[in-house]
Amino acid sequence: MLLNECIKSGLDATYPVFGDDALVVEALAFMQKGGFECAPLLHDGKISAMVTLMDLLLLLEQSKKTKGVRLSELNLEKAESIGLDEHLFDIFSRIGTFSASHIPVWDEEGKYIGVIEKVILLERIAALFHLGEEAVTLELDVPSFDLKLSEVIAALEKNDATVLSFGIYPAPPESESMVITFRLQTHDLFRLVKNLEKYGYAIRYTSPFFKEKDDDMREKALEFIHFMDM
Repeated sequence: MLLNECIKSGLDATYPVFGDDALVVEALAFMQKGGFECAPLLHDGKISAMVTLMDLLLLLEQSKKTKGVRLSELNLEKAESIGLDEHLFDIFSRIGTFSASHIPVWDEEGKYIGVIEKVILLERIAALFHLGEEAVTLELDVPSFDLKLSEVIAALEKNDATVLSFGIYPAPPESESMVITFRLQTHDLFRLVKNLEKYGYAIRYTSPFFKEKDDDMREKALEFIHFMDM
């Protein structure tokens, strides 16, 4: 998913910015009054740095001679930013480099066009992988030397499960296997798990079979399942 497809409703083009000729005292007063913890610093319409309220407060504490000092005179690190033509997955690998709550965004020509909240990007990724309550999680431990993902997915679909997303990661080194984590939609997770075990798949983890709040009902259901297994 390209960034310009996922932030149409999340891009804030009205978020305050500063030119590099802005005075420190004015920027500090503006951010304190508006409750902004950060704001992009622009030079010729392009992102040059990210000004944070903490930076300005520390400067004020360390030196009382801030009158007449401009933001361009501060030793601010170059801001991490993202482009509209980037992919959401590529951005996610850099999400830890964005220290501020808002991330500057630039267009195809490198010009600043607004900011997006970091939490919005995380929400988009969570939605893309169906990490909400509408799906269940299933992890299988499979041999790495003979992994045929199409066969695993076919087994799930054969049991009326819909694969929404999945990921693969190596199991602990001593096991010499791979772990496949699925996000699924299924009407009977217990039946699905039991059938997969019959096929020889090793179940590493599954979402809880029951979500009833009534403990008595849960215990009765577990007793029934145990009886069916016998």
